[in-house]
Amino acid sequence: MISYLESHRNGLKKAAGIAGGLYLVRGYIHARLEEVKEKIEEERLARDILQRRYEQAQEDVGYTVMALMSNLGEQILEEMDVEAVIRELQMMKNHGGSESMSASVSSSASGSSALSTSGLQGWVDTTGNKSLSQAGDSPSEETSSVMSGSFITNFSATESEPSSSSASVASLPSNSSDSTSSRTKAQLWNSVNILTFTRTLTTIYSISLLTLLTLTQLTILARIKYIHAIRHMSLEEDQAAALESELGMSNMLLVALKARFDIPQQPEDEDIDISTSSSSKLAFETLSADYLTLSYYLLHIGWKDLSTRIRSAVEEVLEGVSLKTRLSKSDVHRLLKDMISRVTAEGSPTASMLPTSEDMVRSVLVLGGRDDHDPYSASKSADSPTSLDDLLSETSSLLSSYHFTEVLDSCVEWAVDSLLESLEAEGRIFAPGDTEPSRVRLASILPPLASWSRTSLLALPSELVDGLLAKNNTRTFSAWVWAKFELEV
Repeated sequence: MISYLESHRNGLKKAAGIAGGLYLVRGYIHARLEEVKEKIEEERLARDILQRRYEQAQEDVGYTVMALMSNLGEQILEEMDVEAVIRELQMMKNHGGSESMSASVSSSASGSSALSTSGLQGWVDTTGNKSLSQAGDSPSEETSSVMSGSFITNFSATESEPSSSSASVASLPSNSSDSTSSRTKAQLWNSVNILTFTRTLTTIYSISLLTLLTLTQLTILARIKYIHAIRHMSLEEDQAAALESELGMSNMLLVALKARFDIPQQPEDEDIDISTSSSSKLAFETLSADYLTLSYYLLHIGWKDLSTRIRSAVEEVLEGVSLKTRLSKSDVHRLLKDMISRVTAEGSPTASMLPTSEDMVRSVLVLGGRDDHDPYSASKSADSPTSLDDLLSETSSLLSSYHFTEVLDSCVEWAVDSLLESLEAEGRIFAPGDTEPSRVRLASILPPLASWSRTSLLALPSELVDGLLAKNNTRTFSAWVWAKFELEV
């Protein structure tokens, strides 16, 4: 046996070497496969976390917009009180001793969701053949909420001014002669016409801008928070690896030698890391609150500036269009598109979304209740790596981008299509499926337009907001904003 081993010693050495090599290779391959498997699992978990955070951000957008809608809706309905002008017409008709109002519109400020079309047609007939849409019929006392001069002064003036229609109605005498009474009715009907279309487009633009602004803000904040969470996880992993190395045998021997020969050791900074993480979280919460409060500008100031532009476009388009003009669904769509094109021709509506100067930002934060600190006093530091200036700069860049303009246009177009579909619903103005397009008087279209805008502003949940957030263009824009990780890394 020994002689056999000695005679085959070289062969046995080679066999043992090969077997050992194969064992080592097998162990190496197994270790690498485990590493790849762990890496794939980590990437999958990271994608799942990223997806869940993104979806949570989209849900937060919907809830936040719904919470802000009541404030916006109350202001728009108060400033453009179409129902109050119609009640004034009712009172004027009753005061003149006309025929019974049983077929007339009955509408209140708290309101009925729809106005009587037959009543409106009856009122149009009583006005005779007089033109109701001439420029000379507009009362001279109409006011607008144009932003000029001091920021605070104009905001206060805007808040205290009544709506154009209310000012006009209040200035009209109730005991005038027959000719004056006819002229007054024409003025009131012209106000109903202008206010209804102005309120409708203001509703569409305001809700679209509020939805997209909230979507942009919350997506940016969610992305920053996600990056901070990843950095915190990385820090914890580094600390765990450092602790593991400290507990190793070689490190323990090194620590013992340093202690034996009085060699100073590096102080631990675990408490510093915990303190830094806590202060960073507090700074981010303060920054987020300041950033989200800036939507106050759109909710209380920006939409009024935008409504002034919309009113001018509505007056231009409806000039010469009588309330007795019979319109089809396509005609109404063409009128609305013409108004929208005139609004965008005067400048991008995004100018009404955010304050444009540091003084305006400070004023908006004070008006929004964030007056306990100066948002610009603390510069960017390790505790707060992102500043309010950074957020405003990125937001302004996104709102002025071509992508946002496309998304806004598609949202406005979708809202208009939704409005026209509501006019074509069962029992409404336009009968669906007719081979010959039905035509109705412009006066008969005003009640459902007013009802649609009121419902869109006050209904919870809002079908308009849900539809805008569900659009592919909107979700694509949100994903594009979410994916800008290079701005945080």
